[in-house]
Amino acid sequence: MNNRCATYILLTLVMLLTCVPEIMAQRFSVASFKPLPNDVSAFINPVKDLNDEDCGLIKVIASDDFVFSTPLGIVKRIDNIGEIWLYLPRGSKKITVKHAEWGVLRDYVFPSRIESHMTYELRIDQPVKAVEASNSTPVITTVRDTLVLTRVDTLVIQPTKKSLPLNFDILATIGYGGKSQAILGGVMLMGLKRHGAFIHIATNFGKLGSTNGVCDKGGYIDEALPFYTGRKRRSAIIINGGAAHRLSGRVSIFEGIGYSDSSLAWELAPSEGGDFVKNSYYSSKGVSFEAGVLIALGQLSISASAVTIRGSEWFGSIGFGIKLGK
Repeated sequence: MNNRCATYILLTLVMLLTCVPEIMAQRFSVASFKPLPNDVSAFINPVKDLNDEDCGLIKVIASDDFVFSTPLGIVKRIDNIGEIWLYLPRGSKKITVKHAEWGVLRDYVFPSRIESHMTYELRIDQPVKAVEASNSTPVITTVRDTLVLTRVDTLVIQPTKKSLPLNFDILATIGYGGKSQAILGGVMLMGLKRHGAFIHIATNFGKLGSTNGVCDKGGYIDEALPFYTGRKRRSAIIINGGAAHRLSGRVSIFEGIGYSDSSLAWELAPSEGGDFVKNSYYSSKGVSFEAGVLIALGQLSISASAVTIRGSEWFGSIGFGIKLGK
């Protein structure tokens, strides 16, 4: 009997000595902490702190019986399957992790301060509970945790399209140019959201009237130089329309095509008949192109554009007006 009792006592001591290291090892630790730059959970599901700033998000890989605290507080906690989401204020530096059975890990320091809209991963190593000793034949249990985590996050985010208001701009324009050096007054209308359209009409309000013949730049008609009175008639009209594009809240650009006519006529002396002849050098008509920029300053609109008639005549134009809309 004594030998048998001694055997049981020795076996009990061996079991206790075997379990002591496991009992002492029943503590948890932080296995890793890292940012997840491709995880946009904190961006598409923002949570604001008391200062109305967006928080950072820490995804804790641990069981849901852990408790957390930080010097700046935890704004929100969400227990998801397999992980805990903690929304922390921007600038958080430390976190304290608590467990009712395994104790406290106090003031774990992050490698860098938490930033708004950023997502991080905090992985906690949890101890495996030891097998309780009993008087029955010991059962050796081999626990093999083979965790294969295959995570393929394919997140397609459609960028938020801001609904831009429909604006209308009405501008009075003044232009100058062409070989005849005409001064033009006109009006420009533009309507657009992100894209839109415009129309620009300008004229010098002159009338060329009827002409009898054509002269060159120097006034020669069929190689003969008649006498002129010095009186001139100028007629210019520009009609262009096309597309407009908003680059920002204040700046828009526009480009278009149309038809324009710029003409100059010289009056012959009474001895030459007194008629007007059209100067071919200072006259041009046909397809015209226009490109420019519009800047909105509150409800004031300012435009500047350049117009060419077939590349041979050039006009500059500026405009001032009002914007109707937001």
